[in-house]
Amino acid sequence: MTATRRPGRPRGAQQDPAERRAALVEAATRAIATHGATASMEQIATEAGVSKATLYDNFDGKAGLTEALLDRYGREVLERFAIGLDRPLTAQQVVRGGIEIFVRLIETQPETYRFIVLNADSGAVLADVAAPITALVRSELTRQGLDPAGSEALAHATLGSVFTATEWWCNHRSVPRDAFVELLVGYVWAGLTTSGLQASDEPVDLTAVATAIAEALG
Repeated sequence: MTATRRPGRPRGAQQDPAERRAALVEAATRAIATHGATASMEQIATEAGVSKATLYDNFDGKAGLTEALLDRYGREVLERFAIGLDRPLTAQQVVRGGIEIFVRLIETQPETYRFIVLNADSGAVLADVAAPITALVRSELTRQGLDPAGSEALAHATLGSVFTATEWWCNHRSVPRDAFVELLVGYVWAGLTTSGLQASDEPVDLTAVATAIAEALG
């Protein structure tokens, strides 16, 4: 008599695609930490225990893998940023908090960040993280009765400075992290105020910032 197979997961069923991609991204971060920002797809595949072809199938090549790493990196920045928005903050405090989160994250994963910079479209690196900064600047300029048309440009200029300076700091570490953060906050804040944003001790309306983060996180 032929045995009747009980219902359940089919024998040899494939791993969920999202779980598989997440595991491959984890393997990629380990390989990049070991081999540096120039880690090859072969090295990443070896770390993941799969063939290079499997890696390409899951990510449509190195560009796709970089996009997945960027998504993970950006989400981590935004999620940490969102946690700090549960209390009244001035605009300068929001800027300080965002810069400190970013610097600390790059400090712990410098090679992953460099890998992304080497392989990703520069606009994609800035896109999601720029959204809440744009929302903050636009909200404050509008509240102060000023023209908010340049908000997005100011956000990208701010992030460009932060990204470049933080990458330099990771390579040199000529000043302690906290001192570097203070220098960077001072530079960024001076640029924003020179461009029209008025310094204020009043807490900002964080609704637009929180909404921009939620939209970026999907």
